[in-house]
Amino acid sequence: MKKWRTILIILLVILSIGALAVYYVFNKPHRTVETEKAIIIMANDLFLSFTQNEKQANALYLDKAIQVSGEVVEVRINQDNKSMLVLKTDDPIFGVVCTFTQNIGNQVKGSTVIVKGFCSGYDGNDVKLRDCILSGKP
Repeated sequence: MKKWRTILIILLVILSIGALAVYYVFNKPHRTVETEKAIIIMANDLFLSFTQNEKQANALYLDKAIQVSGEVVEVRINQDNKSMLVLKTDDPIFGVVCTFTQNIGNQVKGSTVIVKGFCSGYDGNDVKLRDCILSGKP
């Protein structure tokens, strides 16, 4: 009987610790790009960093807040109805794609902007930033 009681107590302790861990994970504060200190870089330099050495660029930028400035070459809406900007690089086809959390209004092709967002990495074509906000114009 004592053996069963000990096993039951151990199981209750393990379940309690598991429940606390789940509670913590689901209730921890959400990261926002507004409150994060950003790495400041030009769009072309960020793109070159990923195309020249993706492994090193991932170590430097992946899942970190990045403040990137560059020229807008394309404005579009994705399938989730979110605004996207593509910033110009030396590559004539690919660039830095910035997906915004809110509607960014009318951004003019050819204008220069400063965007802050979390780096999602390089997909073989474009460097991706998510949860972006406009930080201003240079």
